[in-house]
Amino acid sequence: MGNGESVAYMRPSEIRYTHDSIQANFRDGTPLESTFHQLVYKKIQVDTLPMIEVMQYNGYWFVVRGNRRLFLLKKLEEYDQVSTVQVLRKPFDPDVFERQFTTNNMGTSVKIRGGIYGTPLELRLNEIWTEYQNSESCTIS
Repeated sequence: MGNGESVAYMRPSEIRYTHDSIQANFRDGTPLESTFHQLVYKKIQVDTLPMIEVMQYNGYWFVVRGNRRLFLLKKLEEYDQVSTVQVLRKPFDPDVFERQFTTNNMGTSVKIRGGIYGTPLELRLNEIWTEYQNSESCTIS
């Protein structure tokens, strides 16, 4: 780390998207839904995901690398599964930022492209959370 970069902890809700939309799969083809399932059921830990990279612009923090991960982290924060995550704060670089910045709403939300099972991703993530909650409330005596 150098060049003004620093590691910090931030709430996912404090970070905005730079993209207007994200694919429902990671670049390697892994569905976001699958990663969310593994995170919720604690098969993988949040800190095993690559750190998202953020830059400050107009007083707001924007993710410049990790929009899909940020989407999942925001869902986990909604369900009180994470409160803060480790991020790499980078100094503002207009070239990097402008290549990433496609949002029409200053990064307050993002649309999901693609998906599996014909069900919107947001709905599937809610179903996974509900299934997890139900499995946690079932006790075997």
